[in-house]
Amino acid sequence: MLTPSPQDLRVALARYADARIEEARRSNGATARAVEDAAYTLCVMTGTQAVAQALHVADTMLGMRATVSPALRRPVVTHQDDRLQTA
Repeated sequence: MLTPSPQDLRVALARYADARIEEARRSNGATARAVEDAAYTLCVMTGTQAVAQALHVADTMLGMRATVSPALRRPVVTHQDDRLQTA
């Protein structure tokens, strides 16, 4: 499975939230389809089969990106000396 970018995942989450809000405001065939489409997109992006699971996985994926291991940070050259330091 390809991992979606954080931006794409946030857009999909926002689209799902907007569709749910609109469905709560005025439920009709179009709003129900919008919720289904947004839910399907989230499930595909997260590799899940249920919306609740997709939301959990999306939150986890976004949380993981916020925490970067020091070992994965790019080395940076400081102006004071030529030794590499972790940013």
